Amino acid sequence: MMNRISLNQMTTRRWSMEKDFQAIDDLGLKNIGLWRLKYEELGESETANLINKFKVNVSSISWVGGFTGSHGYLIDDCIREAVQVIRFASWVGAKTVVVATGEQDKHIFSYAQKLVTDSLMLLGDYAKECNVELAVMPMAPATARGWTFLTSLKKTTEFLKQCDHPNIGLCLHSYHALQDSQWKQILPQLIPHIKLVKLCDGASPKRPRKQCLPGQGKMNLPGLFETLESHNYQGLYEIDTWCEQHWKSNQTDQLRSSLNSIKDWLAVPSSK
Repeated sequence: MMNRISLNQMTTRRWSMEKDFQAIDDLGLKNIGLWRLKYEELGESETANLINKFKVNVSSISWVGGFTGSHGYLIDDCIREAVQVIRFASWVGAKTVVVATGEQDKHIFSYAQKLVTDSLMLLGDYAKECNVELAVMPMAPATARGWTFLTSLKKTTEFLKQCDHPNIGLCLHSYHALQDSQWKQILPQLIPHIKLVKLCDGASPKRPRKQCLPGQGKMNLPGLFETLESHNYQGLYEIDTWCEQHWKSNQTDQLRSSLNSIKDWLAVPSSK
């Protein structure tokens, strides 16, 4: 069970790289999700050395994207940057590179979608050669500004049909997915496309303003696990929580409590 759980470095944003890896070792985890700002600051070689030292697997690297040009970057530059990340992912054995498409900006939706689809199809071919998968991550509308135009599971389903590439799929983030009123109806058909599930909770069940660690909020994470597991999702679950309160902590106690909740949710579907 622990082999299916990972910890993303955004959850421990203010910790050092060494502390991240030590915490994963202390918690008995086997996987880490790398955050680019951290590993680029330390250096790729030094990061690879830590991965080898602690004998962990890299579940994902976040982020690449911005292919709509909404941040003012040229699309060719975004593609070149993504190629570098995919190359590094291949080197350290990362399974997935998470994609933020870029927001719609001033484009009509169909053109924004075409910009991203064309970019990802090109990168998907390279990712296939490198044995890496690309996973677009939809976000709830209130949070998506500056990140992505994929603001619902329905839009994401249509987008993935447009791509139709074996190395392009979905990164499902629980905090965003559970705010989609249609998640129970749409999620089963998306499960074959899921490359990674990121886990986060919220203080209220429907439209939470703040994130918190899984098991510390009121979102329907048990129901999400039941849906995923009962429809044969067999991939990784990665704790990815952006929480100011947790970022101020130096302790792993809250993470350990969250892990216990995740293990309980994982155990329920398998016992049916």
